[in-house]
Amino acid sequence: MKYVVNTVWNHPNDINWDRMKEGLDQLRDDEGAAEEVTWYEIDATTHGSVAIYSSQDKYEQYKSKLEEYRKDATDEIGAQIIHEFQGLVKANI
Repeated sequence: MKYVVNTVWNHPNDINWDRMKEGLDQLRDDEGAAEEVTWYEIDATTHGSVAIYSSQDKYEQYKSKLEEYRKDATDEIGAQIIHEFQGLVKANI
């Protein structure tokens, strides 16, 4: 069963989407990364992320690497997670 991780991030300055896309591109060939990741703008300094993993087990196996990426984001651009929601997909279209 697929597993979704949804986060909301606050940035200290306006989001540089070109830089964000570069960061996302690094995940493309990363073994164990989510099957799909979507980042979206909430406002100039806030973005949301939806990551879909093939299973909760896959997410748990990848979680330590994900935490490293999140720490880098915090250290490099000052972005902070303000909300995180996780759960098994129960229905989709």
